Amino acid sequence: MKSLKSTNLKLSFSFSPVTKWILTILILGVGVVLVLVLYAQQQTRNSDLKEEVNQASSALVENSLQRRASEEKLAVANLTLAELAVQFPSAKQSMDVEDALFSAAADSGLTVVSINCPEPRAETVNKSTYQAFKVTVSVEGSTEDFLRFVGRLGYWLPSASIEAVTVSDGLTVVLDVYAGVGE
Repeated sequence: MKSLKSTNLKLSFSFSPVTKWILTILILGVGVVLVLVLYAQQQTRNSDLKEEVNQASSALVENSLQRRASEEKLAVANLTLAELAVQFPSAKQSMDVEDALFSAAADSGLTVVSINCPEPRAETVNKSTYQAFKVTVSVEGSTEDFLRFVGRLGYWLPSASIEAVTVSDGLTVVLDVYAGVGE
């Protein structure tokens, strides 16, 4: 048996120089066509990417304009909120005053006919700022209950002072009520 190393294989065919040139040109032509096809694909992909970038760019510009408009609306809303927040405590405080007056009337057995609680005014006493309400309340009931009502006002509204009292068909009391705002 012969070993594989000793086997000598020689190819017996050879190409003519013209065939070699044709094969070389054919291989180069296929390479050039392949390069052109790849280049065309890359150009198509490049133009697709440019289109996507342009769309994303216009969306970015549109979104930034919308964001700026939204930020302006937010700033206006915050200013409006700040203006309303300044008024809100007084509205809540005036409701608290009205609730206290209804409670004092109920404790005294009287019926509230009307309450007038206009916007408060700012007052400063000893470097402390207060909101002062000038409240007018009219109640109906018995005369003995009127005195009880005046006494109950001190319990329900300890920061109030009575400015005027009128007794006719009912009792009308004008009060100065102070609500603390801060130092």
